[in-house]
This record gives sequence, C-alpha cells and structure tokens, in this order.
Amino acid sequence: MAADIETESPIKPFAKLVLGDSSYEVAEGANDEELLYRPTGTPLWNRLKSPRSRGWQKATAEILVSTRDALRDYVRMHLIRLSGEPGGSGPFEYDLFGFRWSYREVADAVHLKLPESDWAAVRLSEQDPPLTGRERAIDALIEGHPELHARFAPDVEAWALRISAGVQVQPVF
Repeated sequence: MAADIETESPIKPFAKLVLGDSSYEVAEGANDEELLYRPTGTPLWNRLKSPRSRGWQKATAEILVSTRDALRDYVRMHLIRLSGEPGGSGPFEYDLFGFRWSYREVADAVHLKLPESDWAAVRLSEQDPPLTGRERAIDALIEGHPELHARFAPDVEAWALRISAGVQVQPVF
C-alpha cells in the first residue's frame, strides 16, 4: 500500500468511486498524472501507482487490491469443492483453476495437503466467531501456503480489473 500523504494544504476530492458497498474519494496529486485516494470518511490519503491516463477501471483495481484482502476474496469467489460432505470434518478436496488441494480436521488440528506433498498440520490464528467449513478451509490454504500470494498475484490483479468494471464514478462538487 502506498504511504500516507502529508501536506500543509487541504486535499480536495474531485471524484467518488463506488463499488459495491465500498466507496473511495479521489483527488489530484502533485502533477497532472498523479491521483490520490482514500476510503470515504477516512482522513489519510494514499498515492496511486497507476497514472490518471490509465483510467478509472485500472485505478479502482489498484485500490481494491491495496485496501482489501484481495487474495481471500478471489479464492472465496473461485474455489470449487470437489469432494467431502458439508458440515463434516473431511477430508475435502478443492480446486482453484487447476490448483488441487485437500483439507481435513483431525481432533483439534487442521491439515492441508498441497499438490505433490503429504498432509501437514497448519496453525491457524483464532477468529471470533470461529471460522467453519469453507471459510476455515480457505483460511488454512492462505495461512498454510504463503506462496499462494505470488502464484495467484497476476490472476488476482486480472480479477480486480474485471470487478472494477462495475465502478460508479461520481463527481464531488
């Protein structure tokens, strides 16, 4: 994520981007190509890497990736369960665009089986309320396979660009 912008003069937004239940204010930066953004209602501005000339869709995609857990959102949207009974303890087999993996719960432990590897215990941070079912499996995959970020980064960016096609750009007067 870009560093917060500090300035002596107040920054005035000229546009509001609305995507789903999220909205962001956009302001001009130090030059004609630079844009700043912040989630609506927050005080600190961030600099976009994408220049103004790349358009609203590219700017919105960058904002989505930098302000949300985009990998988790991507996995949640595209994960397919191939086997295992909902509500059971597994094992479950999943597919994420050809990346097949398995998940199971044994006693109080969570195990993950990645392609070309054996079952391995995964240490999950506790959630309140505790995650169950599909969400717990997704959490195990993301926490138990840190390389997932690098492997799916181009796919997540392309997904964010597709999602951002639905952005509403509103003027701020």
